[in-house]
Amino acid sequence: GTGRSSRPRGSEALRRGGAARGPSPPAAMATMLYLGIGGESLAPGIERLHSRIKLAEPRAHRLPGMVMTIITVVTAVGMAVLNAGTVLCMRTIVGCKFWLTQQVTNYAGVGWGTLTLVSCSAFTATLTTLLIFRSKDTQAAGGSGAPENRGWLNGSSNAPLGGFTWTHLVVRCLATILGNASGYPVGREGPTVSMASNFAYLITELFARKSVARRVTIDGSQSMETVVYDEEGLAHAKRVACAVGGACGMAMIFDAPLGGIVYMLEEVTSICWPLELTFRAFVGTVICAMLSRVFLNLIGKDVKAFVVYEWSPQQHAWDWWDTLGFVIVSAVLGIFSAYHSRVCLYVGTVRQRSMKALARFEPYNKMVEAVSYACLCALVSALVAQMGQCEPRSAGESVEFVRYNCAEGEYNPVASLLVTTSEAAVNLLFSRKNAGAIHPMNCFLAFCSYTCLNIGLTGVPVPSGNFTGTMLIGGLVGRMMGSLFGMLNLTGSSVSGVYAMVGSAAMLCGFKRMSLAVVVFVAGAANDFNLVPPLMLSVTVSLALSQAIMPRGYDEEQVLRRNVAFLEPEPPKCIDNKLARDLCDKLPEEAILTPDATAAGVGDALMKKEIIDFPFVKDGRCMGFTTRERLKTVLHACLDKFASAADIAPSPGGSVGGYNLDRFVSASLISEMAHLPPGAILPVERLVDPTPYTILEDMPAPRMYTLFAKGGVGVASVVGPNGDFRGMITRRGLIA
Repeated sequence: GTGRSSRPRGSEALRRGGAARGPSPPAAMATMLYLGIGGESLAPGIERLHSRIKLAEPRAHRLPGMVMTIITVVTAVGMAVLNAGTVLCMRTIVGCKFWLTQQVTNYAGVGWGTLTLVSCSAFTATLTTLLIFRSKDTQAAGGSGAPENRGWLNGSSNAPLGGFTWTHLVVRCLATILGNASGYPVGREGPTVSMASNFAYLITELFARKSVARRVTIDGSQSMETVVYDEEGLAHAKRVACAVGGACGMAMIFDAPLGGIVYMLEEVTSICWPLELTFRAFVGTVICAMLSRVFLNLIGKDVKAFVVYEWSPQQHAWDWWDTLGFVIVSAVLGIFSAYHSRVCLYVGTVRQRSMKALARFEPYNKMVEAVSYACLCALVSALVAQMGQCEPRSAGESVEFVRYNCAEGEYNPVASLLVTTSEAAVNLLFSRKNAGAIHPMNCFLAFCSYTCLNIGLTGVPVPSGNFTGTMLIGGLVGRMMGSLFGMLNLTGSSVSGVYAMVGSAAMLCGFKRMSLAVVVFVAGAANDFNLVPPLMLSVTVSLALSQAIMPRGYDEEQVLRRNVAFLEPEPPKCIDNKLARDLCDKLPEEAILTPDATAAGVGDALMKKEIIDFPFVKDGRCMGFTTRERLKTVLHACLDKFASAADIAPSPGGSVGGYNLDRFVSASLISEMAHLPPGAILPVERLVDPTPYTILEDMPAPRMYTLFAKGGVGVASVVGPNGDFRGMITRRGLIA
């Protein structure tokens, strides 16, 4: 695939393919095709193209501003509706489960109450698995979807792994509601961001495809028209919309529009963040947050009742004497978060191996595992909660305590942390009015049980988010250590609730490897931006220690272990001593297009399914690249036109006039391509982007890598000293 192309031309190519046998095709079928681009555009405002396909620059879509505005607004409104429905359904199901458990406990005892809780969890978990495993297409909903979504937003894959469809969206939405109601130690952040990207992807496809369409006319003795699409520009527009949707999703979960924007900025990385995205995300999150509040207010609900939020801020939340305690908490959780990530990854690996050993029982083995683990979570939470000592309930408390097995007017502090939702537990920990309500031993019991269940959940096929669960683990440690410091008179003005916030930030940043987003979310949940300095200090200490122990975070490791297409922003060390020619893709001779490419030659090229971008070489020099989809579109149009003009029905085996077509087409296209003469020349030159990126073969690989990682280039031509074509490098090839 390097050096000058020696591809045979004209009839020689047909003889080499075994197609030049039998009588000559009809004269009309032997006509050379000439490709011209003109005519009316398919949508208003599309520029007229006269001679060549004009592609957008990397990370540019050239869509009309009104189209992108409509996509942004529809995405925000749709996510607001989806969020309102999700939280109401989730709160209703969870409320019914805990109400029934409490009623049975009151009248029949804690044993029957525990059985009721386990039964309810098993029922909702069964419904979740039935939704996920109803077909192979919906099994991708059994997880957070965050690693796959991150690879797609990074621009490293041509399409989202697992696919974004309406069926996938509905299944993930329902499975997220039921999965959280089942009592798994998870949140809904990851699935919500994936759902938001899915919804935005579908909306963009609906509104933008016509705007990237170009009408192509093929002139000759038999004129015809077809349509090609700027798939690269459309994919970029979809990524912009998906990032806006993700920002809306996180903004709704925490009622923090700025937090949603910063989260997606850190998730996507700045090198994949186009300038227009900032304002579009700003507009989208504002619309989404406002509408979410309106929808909930219309039914008499407050949005703050569904998010992590502390209602009782302090005028002086901390002073300098608390700094030492904050640093200690952050250091402990920074180290713990690294080992917590390692153990989670190990559990996931072990579970994957065990599932492979039971592969003959799929999907029932995974379904049984998911339901069994939901029962285990409910059982452990109920049993550990019974170890808590009942405490008298004070009047005027702003957070919700759980009575469970206690008498009327009392509450169980451990049950208040375990037999409830993760958001309610975090609210309890963040409260600054209940400093003595939860003894350090209660926090320790809840920490041990919840952390073990959280680790054991890794790899279970249910929609799960790690954001709130990780905040709860850090909040338990922070609250416990803050109470101990208070008993030893080692604190300043901070109460244990502030230490819980610091602990949540430290654990979350060490696990997710985020900094700004963590500070914005926790400060917003604390209802006190005076806590930003200690939160930033805790993030700095925790992140530094966590990275020293484990260079890559949990999400980065998941991207690698799941083989998600993702191009790191910095060049890996393994290419330090390599040159550009060492990283060329394997390019079969058939995949190199020439000015006299025949139908048979294009068929040969399309047979190479691993090739997405095809170089066009003229006189030994690469003049540009065209895409698989563009070639297929034009080839199909030619097939339809010539079959209609010649009035020839396909013969068995896919041959016309003695021309055997089996050689150069896939089985699914043989019957259709039977109408096209293999000798017809397709001038693919006019389907090519005429300005390819060019790399000298002796260029150091790290310098070349930056062009793809930070410049957004998808494919580049590798040339010799005299400009002759030596090969090509693609983004897909670098990832592989």
